[in-house]
Formats: sequence, C-alpha cells, structure tokens
Amino acid sequence: MFLNRLNGNEKIAFLTLANHLARSDGDFSQNEKSIIATYCLEMQIKDVAYSEKEFNLNRILEEVENTESQKIILLEMMALVYADGLQEEEQNILNVIIEKFNISESIAVVYAEWSQSILSISRQGQALIKL
Repeated sequence: MFLNRLNGNEKIAFLTLANHLARSDGDFSQNEKSIIATYCLEMQIKDVAYSEKEFNLNRILEEVENTESQKIILLEMMALVYADGLQEEEQNILNVIIEKFNISESIAVVYAEWSQSILSISRQGQALIKL
C-alpha cells in the first residue's frame, strides 16, 4: 500500500528482506510468492535475486534510515508473515526489525492488528471479484 514511498535503495532492501522473511520458516508458500509479486508491481521493479548465504539482516536494516520508511517496511513485513500464519522464525526476525527500528512493542501490536485486518479485507475483495 505504501511501498511507492520508499526510495530505490529502500525498495531493494525491502524486497531482499521480504524474500528472506518468506523463506525463513522453510516454506515459501504460494501466498507469500503472490504477495512479493504484488510488492514488485506496486514498486514497479523486478524481484531481487535472493541468496541466503549472502543475506545479512543488520546490513539490510541499516539501508533504511528514514523513520517513515521503517514503519512502512514493518507494516508490509507483518502482512507477509500473517499471509500464511506467523511462524517462530518469522517472529524472531520481526523482533529484530522492531528493535533495530526502535519501535515500541505497543506500536508493533497495533501494526500487527492493522496488517491482519488489511489481509482479511483483501481476501474478501478477492472473493467478491470471483462471485
């Protein structure tokens, strides 16, 4: 929803993080693939070539210094992990993001609730289109 507000480097960092997060539980689901494809369309860029061996979470997070961009990334990451059910590995990564971006636990709860609501509304919209 808000990814078009990210600058070029932040978009690449975001997609790298999204690919890592989606694969972190060992199940890169069709829902996650679809969401990442939607992210690429929204940002009007191609998906990144993800390499687990080269991935460095702290380095990726350091690419995003703007507070508004950090919040956008957290919101979108939460939508991604809730798409197929939050797993422990995903929660661990979210915790690092929340800490690194200096976001309070209370705000993180609100972000999670909002993301889950948006996913529900999106699923309803998709169902309405198919009626």
